[in-house]
This record gives sequence, C-alpha cells and structure tokens, in this order.
Amino acid sequence: MQLKAIEKEIGRLNARREALLRELNSVLAGGHGAAARGRRGRRGTTGSPLRIDWSEVYNRLPKGTFGARDVKRLVPGIAAGTLSQRLTGWVKDKKLRRTGSRRGTRYTRPA
Repeated sequence: MQLKAIEKEIGRLNARREALLRELNSVLAGGHGAAARGRRGRRGTTGSPLRIDWSEVYNRLPKGTFGARDVKRLVPGIAAGTLSQRLTGWVKDKKLRRTGSRRGTRYTRPA
C-alpha cells in the first residue's frame, strides 16, 4: 500500500517538473508561453505561412476572360492587395490584358 502511494507521488512530481521545465524553456527561448504572449500584445503573425509559386498560379489561370475573384479561388487566403499587385505586375509584363470597366475589370491571357 505504502509503496503504491509513493510511486503515485513520484509520478505527480515528475509531471509537475516537466511542466515547469517546458514553461522555463519557453520563457528563455522567447516562445509562446503566457509571459511571451503578454509581451507581444494582441498582434500576431497574419497571412499565409507558405510562399506562393506565382508562376504555377499563372499557368492555372483560365484560358478565356476571368476576374480577380477567379484568381482568388485558386489562391485562398491571399490578401486582396497582394493579389492586385500581382495582377498589375502581370499586366505591366504583358502577360495579361485588362478588359472591361475599371469597376468590373476582367483579364485575358494573350495568345
């Protein structure tokens, strides 16, 4: 009986020791512990952590006319400004041609 109680106490103390070591390492490494979150404030990283292969996105564009919304479906989670910059760059590089009005801009891929 007494041996079982001692083993249980050792297990509980080891678990507490591991938790304290994790917290200590997190604080020393500037990790994501409670203290690090308090220092950082509410701001965190935004956007996609993955880099986008824009040449592959260009190759996947439809052959006919399409809008920015269609491109956004190919690259979910991309910011509207980033997408606009990429489309404008393709137009300047003459990879795309703008058609339609400013508000309802459509794009086509030249043949």
